[in-house]
Amino acid sequence: MSGADAPPPGEDAPDLRAAAERGVRWAAMSRPAIEIVLLASMVVIARLISPAEYGRFAVVTALAELAIAIPSQGVGTALVQMATVERRHERTGALLGIAISVALVILAFVLSWLVIGPIFGERTAHLVQLATPGFLLVGIAAVPMAMLTRRLAFKWLSLIDVGNTMTRAAASVALALAGLDAEALIYGGLLAGALATLMACIKAPPALPGYDREAAREILKLGVPAAGAGLSWVGFRNCDYAIVGARLGAVQAGLYFRAYTLAVEYQKKVSLVVGQVGFPVLARARSAEARDQMRGQMVQVLTVVLFPLLSILAITAPVLVPFVFGPEWAPAAVPTQVLALGGASTLVIDAVGASLLAERRTHAVLVFGWAHFAVYATAVLLIAPLGLTAVALAAAVVHTGFMAVSYAMMLRGSDEGLIACMTDDLAPAVVSCLALAAAALPVDLALAAGGVGEAGRLVLVSATGAIGYTVALRVCFPRTWDTVLGFAGGVLPANRMPRLRRGLVLLTRTSEG
Repeated sequence: MSGADAPPPGEDAPDLRAAAERGVRWAAMSRPAIEIVLLASMVVIARLISPAEYGRFAVVTALAELAIAIPSQGVGTALVQMATVERRHERTGALLGIAISVALVILAFVLSWLVIGPIFGERTAHLVQLATPGFLLVGIAAVPMAMLTRRLAFKWLSLIDVGNTMTRAAASVALALAGLDAEALIYGGLLAGALATLMACIKAPPALPGYDREAAREILKLGVPAAGAGLSWVGFRNCDYAIVGARLGAVQAGLYFRAYTLAVEYQKKVSLVVGQVGFPVLARARSAEARDQMRGQMVQVLTVVLFPLLSILAITAPVLVPFVFGPEWAPAAVPTQVLALGGASTLVIDAVGASLLAERRTHAVLVFGWAHFAVYATAVLLIAPLGLTAVALAAAVVHTGFMAVSYAMMLRGSDEGLIACMTDDLAPAVVSCLALAAAALPVDLALAAGGVGEAGRLVLVSATGAIGYTVALRVCFPRTWDTVLGFAGGVLPANRMPRLRRGLVLLTRTSEG
């Protein structure tokens, strides 16, 4: 590696404790802002755009995620995993990313004419074609984003994420208010993608595209399995929308899109910290023991933070969904309740997947992804005629089953037992959620019987559940409590609230060898 192309000192052997602290700090600062903006824009747009238009947009989302997954996984993930990256890898990666994106644009037009139009209607095919410029942006950004991730540049990754979200939300809302339907969502996404690509290229200027046969071989060796896993994940995330839309119509697809977004996708946006922080940090751990300890505590923090949100969602959905999004979305409430279990399972799957990728077990991730996709798509295809609630139940069962499968794959060759590992990781959140439900459900029933208004009912039920959850976690799982406080302390200066930082120190201490 030439001096001009060399990374900053310590890039290939960073202080993982400091890197994890920076990642948690920036994620903790950026994610709340991102989620508040997303929630606000989602509420506004849901009252401006019909469920049918959301159903059509779900098909566009499937192809857009395909365009993101292949170059970012096939090129970007490979560059992050490689022991060293030279200029020839960056040049070849840039060429591969752009070439893949151009091929995907052509594929999208072909599919819109031959498949999407005949099955979902010409309106949906037109929307797919409008979204294709975003495919090229992803190909251009693949290498710069990979280099930022490789350098553990969490500050810039967070800023890009915030800029992307703010732009997409503001543009989509403005365009929807101007009278556009699904086009508002598409154009908002294109503007946000352009800004994110520009920011990534400014901070990590891309090399001019070029081709080196050996570099291409090295990238594709890691990238092809990762891209294959990415393809399976896209199929897994979107096959239900496509099947429901094809068999039950655009309105039902839109309702299912809303339910799945609330119960699964919305929580997963928060769990992106596992990908942004967990994967690159775990990939640099110097021993398997250190990586396993870090992974276990990351899963605990993730589940302790997000499982109670899913539990409250499951309890309050019949009131929350029509109150927030409008009465036309009320049929999405029961599927949302059922899907909350699937949302909890996919959060854990994401964390385990980050560990497998960090171990360079890309083929295992590939096999898992395609198996999950195939089983889920088959289940939805068979169950769809029974209605949205039945589809949601099938999703919850399949996702929970594959959560256990992901643990079994991760522990292959290990002396640790499956049940013991899952219990260590999940018991704090699951047991505390049972306490949450025991506290919140009686209050919810009492308030409903007393005719309390929707807003008051949501606030009181959520507050009661939160108190029950917090007390149970603090009393029953004090070590996990300290770990979570340690992550919270990662956003504070080193000389303040040392107790809050203790868990993060425990999490990363062993990774330094």
